[in-house]
Amino acid sequence: MNRVLSTFILLFTIIIAQNTSYKFDYYDISNGLSQNRVQAIFQARDGYIYLGSQGGLDRFDGYNFKYYSHNPSDSTSVPEGWVNAIGQDNSGNIWIGTQQKTIGYLQPDGLWKRVELEGMKTWDRDGRSWWWGLITDFKFKNNKTLISSLGNGLFIIENGIQKHYKLKEIDGNAISEIHLINNRVFLATRNGLYEFNIEKEQFSKTSISLPTFGFSKSSNNNEFYVSSPSKVFKYNIKNNTSSEINIKVDKKSRDFQRMALHNQKLWIINSSHGIVIYDTVDKSSIQIKKPSIKDTEHAKLIVDRDNSIWIGTTNYGMMKYDPGKQKFNLYTKDFPSSNPLGFDGAWGATIDNNGNYWTGNADSYGEVIKIDRNTGKIKRYLQTKDARSWFWAFINTKDGLIVRKGYPGRAEVQFFKYLSKSDKFNEVMFTDLFPDTVGGTWGYTADKRTFALTPRGIKIYNGDSFILDTKLNSNFSEGKFPRFDYSVQKNIVYMREPTTPKLYKWDTTTDEIKTIYESEKFSQASTQSFLVYNDSLIYITTYGFGLVEMDIAKDTKRFITVSDGLPSQHLYEGYMDDDNNIWTSSNYGIFSFNPEDKSVKSYLVADGLQDFEFNSNSNYQSQDGELIFIGIRGLNYFYPKDILPKSNPPQIVIQNAVVGDESVNLNTDRIEIPWYDNKVVFDFAALSYRNPSKNQYSYYLDGYESDWIYSDSRRFATYTNLPAGKYTFKVKGSNNDGIWNEKGSSIQVQVYPPPWQTWWAYLIYIVSVLGLGYSYSKYRERTQLKQMEDERKQSELDAAKDLQESMLPKTTPDNKDFSIETFIRSSTEVGGDYYDFFTQEDGSFYSVCGDATGHGTTAGMMVSITKAGLNGIPSLPPNEILNRLNKVVKRVDLGIIRMSLNIVHFKNGTATMANAAMPPIYHYSANMKKMNEIEIVNLPLGGLADEEYELAEIDFNEGDLLVQLSDGLPEAPNPGGELIDYQKLFDCIEQNAMKSPKDVVESLVAMAEEWLDGNINPDDITIVATKKNKTKE
Repeated sequence: MNRVLSTFILLFTIIIAQNTSYKFDYYDISNGLSQNRVQAIFQARDGYIYLGSQGGLDRFDGYNFKYYSHNPSDSTSVPEGWVNAIGQDNSGNIWIGTQQKTIGYLQPDGLWKRVELEGMKTWDRDGRSWWWGLITDFKFKNNKTLISSLGNGLFIIENGIQKHYKLKEIDGNAISEIHLINNRVFLATRNGLYEFNIEKEQFSKTSISLPTFGFSKSSNNNEFYVSSPSKVFKYNIKNNTSSEINIKVDKKSRDFQRMALHNQKLWIINSSHGIVIYDTVDKSSIQIKKPSIKDTEHAKLIVDRDNSIWIGTTNYGMMKYDPGKQKFNLYTKDFPSSNPLGFDGAWGATIDNNGNYWTGNADSYGEVIKIDRNTGKIKRYLQTKDARSWFWAFINTKDGLIVRKGYPGRAEVQFFKYLSKSDKFNEVMFTDLFPDTVGGTWGYTADKRTFALTPRGIKIYNGDSFILDTKLNSNFSEGKFPRFDYSVQKNIVYMREPTTPKLYKWDTTTDEIKTIYESEKFSQASTQSFLVYNDSLIYITTYGFGLVEMDIAKDTKRFITVSDGLPSQHLYEGYMDDDNNIWTSSNYGIFSFNPEDKSVKSYLVADGLQDFEFNSNSNYQSQDGELIFIGIRGLNYFYPKDILPKSNPPQIVIQNAVVGDESVNLNTDRIEIPWYDNKVVFDFAALSYRNPSKNQYSYYLDGYESDWIYSDSRRFATYTNLPAGKYTFKVKGSNNDGIWNEKGSSIQVQVYPPPWQTWWAYLIYIVSVLGLGYSYSKYRERTQLKQMEDERKQSELDAAKDLQESMLPKTTPDNKDFSIETFIRSSTEVGGDYYDFFTQEDGSFYSVCGDATGHGTTAGMMVSITKAGLNGIPSLPPNEILNRLNKVVKRVDLGIIRMSLNIVHFKNGTATMANAAMPPIYHYSANMKKMNEIEIVNLPLGGLADEEYELAEIDFNEGDLLVQLSDGLPEAPNPGGELIDYQKLFDCIEQNAMKSPKDVVESLVAMAEEWLDGNINPDDITIVATKKNKTKE
């Protein structure tokens, strides 16, 4: 939201109540999970998350779910049944247990091996519930596999030999979980807590005789937690004693099951009632239930290596709590659910002297709210029946606050004084605050003085009014005083006078004010704030010009923009942390800037921000360094030190390798590539689940490439026509915090030569040449040269074609609201046609269609540059993207090669678009039953550096169709040399517009083939058809 001028510098801090700060991500069938009832969760040593459900077994890598399906005719497929337990042995085998009394394990070579438990063959449930007989847990001790069941006791397998152990008490054989501690084995059973001595093969009952269900480690290596339905105990293994933990939850709402210790808090599944969290330090308890969570029925939970908690639910798949993902504490209209903000638009903020936090409601029927830092409770003041929007401004005083209520363009302005002691507001007049009627910009110093910068000088608030301070104003000999702009940095207040561009430094400990810089360059349009670094550099945040850096000693000025890494050039107020990093909100998230190395670190919605867009004059930095930023959907607060990366380097896995068209086994010494199918594609992943879309990758084929190739977030690498030889494919990656696993993963590659290039073939050639003589050798030489030249030409064509194909997306956006069909056909010479899609975090997406001039590898390079540029540009209007991309392409300079491109952004029932020398875009309106040809005239990318691209916007409703295409279709010639032209395309699309996008594309292709009548089209043909689906009744 654009900056609105105010007479306040606004202050803001909020603390959220502990029991409402848990925010969960969910993964269910809509994300690719096979079934929504998740009964088991396990993280393997290689980093994958395995999930057991009624549907079987899934593996999750942060991007996709891989489902292991049971095949009754294939003994190497996953065992049948609901997967209820998962574990991993020392050999890397993944074990699963089901409700069908069967077990098995997935071997590293990808094959399953089933195991039949002898003790289960004749065992029967005797009419008990379906869950009686479930395999409940796997634990591994040395070479022994320990398996628990619900009703049939304990099984141990060692070197293929099975042993079965049962208690006399039936309930004792209902084992929920196994716990290993200090080389000892404990069992949670329905007949109490037991210890099992493996060497003596004996059960012994402990001091806990109540039914037990789950375990958790403790901070003490000789203790662990164990749950029973209504109690949780801490058990000491040295003296066989237990003590009850005082869980402060209603006894009628207890059914404690599995547990896990996370950050000194014990998470307890409370069946049918949600989740209980017990703080082992302050002994407090909270219960999380609806609506904070979707489900109250949960099965298993684990803590992964990045300190996230994963929980299986009965109806909503898998949920995850990641304390590291929510780096930025959050308050929105609906969150926290127990104590939400209650509105979207906030404006103005401060933290008072008692530690309470204030902001104002800028939506209709405004109000002021106070948030108690300790309890998080919200109290509302100054509520109005006026339906108009209001902007609020706050300033601290020693005894409370002064609040201004107004709105830009309105004459109505009210002032209120708040006294902390009485917790009440009283309206005051402007003339009460400024008896001489001369006001100014208000601020608050580190020594708790409220001041105002006015045309008559600096005024200090005395509790009733602002009075000129004679001592302070004596520092200004010329009688010209700083107004409007200032920056509080600890005990220093820097002040700026725009009309006489001076920088003043006010030391509030001595009240000395001196001029430290004066220059005409100090004037800057659209200034939002300024900061001073070491009295040597000045940084100005601007709305539109980015970050401005001024060197005081050199009297120089430079602009830091999106080209230097800023996410946006529309910035708001900035603040400096204890490490001198500058933190600023913008129209595209929050970023930090390091004045030393000039590095930029951006943070977006996926990092926990309220939205991409923030507000001006709605932020604050407290004396202890806490930062608050308010935006269009709520607010964020944080300490910069808490944003520093604390995660571990991700594990890197090569997930798949495809040689030719066939996947190969990765559990071999090397990948072998035959000469006749010389193409290999590697898929890889960084197994960090915090924000996978921000994981980064770099790969390198040692022996072929000279350096690492940075691929941003792309997770595959393609190689074609590799020379014969031995190589090593290496890949490394980072998580969303930018922490890299430099070791990464690697695999050996062997490329075999064609038969005529082997050593024995060359030996035959030599013998043949010697035997046939000089004339035959000449003939052979000519033949081989021709063959090599043909192969070289074909190799170049293949390389260009593969380059073109590698630029294309593997899939269309997975969006239930749209149907998308694409088509691309290369001509005899590979051209530069290209299409792509870019899905945004808000659910919208961009559709891109382009055509590079020329053919072959050079055109492919232009497409590659374009794609890289698109990946690096943030979410912006299509014309702005083209403006930035044009500068990138122009800078690279591929000679006469240009790039034609159109971009369409589908969002919230609209389609906004821009066009760089591409054919018209065709739109069919289902409501109007009318076709439109949208023609936007602009030069191609790489033409003129200052070309300004135009933007068009249309409504895009249910049933609407939009078609993007390259000029290869309208310019296709028939045998007589006539072109199809655009009117025939228009008619064909209009006749088929009510059909599916696939039918529309097929109709256009059929028309082209009929028109060509056997002719080979000299240019590529590309079609992208997008239709908005109708809502099902």
